[in-house]
Amino acid sequence: MSDRRYTVTFAEPHHLTDDEETELTVLEYDDFGSMYTLELVDGSTRSVGKQLVTDISPETE
Repeated sequence: MSDRRYTVTFAEPHHLTDDEETELTVLEYDDFGSMYTLELVDGSTRSVGKQLVTDISPETE
């Protein structure tokens, strides 16, 4: 398992961040065409439409 994490940036505050933040740290993500599946740090997974995401980038150390 990789120690790499990613930062997902949403266009607007998102319900996965309790509608307060535009960034979310995830363990992994998969691209399924019109949506992303995100593996959250608690181990659960959620799907979000690509139109809601402006960027996904590796976290810097």
